[in-house]
Amino acid sequence: MKYLQYLLILFVVLSCKPNSEKHVALGTWNRCNKDGSYIEYKITEQYMLILTSHRPNEIIIFGNKVLDDKLISYQLKNGTKILQDNDTLVTLKKSSEKVILMSTWGYDKYELNKAEFDYDKIDSLNLESWKKKTLSEFKKRAEIKSCPDLRTQDEKIIPTLDLDNLEEEEIEIIEIEKE
Repeated sequence: MKYLQYLLILFVVLSCKPNSEKHVALGTWNRCNKDGSYIEYKITEQYMLILTSHRPNEIIIFGNKVLDDKLISYQLKNGTKILQDNDTLVTLKKSSEKVILMSTWGYDKYELNKAEFDYDKIDSLNLESWKKKTLSEFKKRAEIKSCPDLRTQDEKIIPTLDLDNLEEEEIEIIEIEKE
C-alpha cells in the first residue's frame, strides 16, 4: 500500500512541473515574399516585432501570447492597427532552420527562415536611438538579401479604376405604396 502512496505522490509532483518547452517560433526569423519584399520577425512570448521593406522606416509591433503550439497575436494599445482583435498562428511544420505558421484568420501561411542575427535588446531609455540603429541594420540586411520578384507579368498588373471617365447612369426610383 505504501508503494502506491509513493507512486501517487511521485505522479502528482511530476505532473505539477511547469512546462519548460519554448514555442518553436520564438526567436528571430526572416523571409522573402513573392513580390520581392524582405521581412524580418522577432518573436518573443510577449511581443512580435516586424520589419518590412514595404515600410522601411517603421517597426511594427504586436502583443504576443504563447498557448501550447499556438501564438496569439493582438493589437497593442498604441501599436499598429490590425483588422481583427487577434490572430492565432498555428505551427504547421518545424525544423531547426525553418518554421511554417498558418493564420487562422486569413489562412495565410508564413514560411520563416531562422535568422543568423538577432536584434539588440529594446532600450526603453534611448528608444529613438535603438529604433534608428535597428532600422539602419535592417535596411543593410534587406539590401544584401536582395529578394527577387517572383510574380508573373499578370500578377504585377495592379487594376485601377479611372473615376474621371465614368459614364453617368440614371437609376429609376420606384415608389412603393403603403397599405
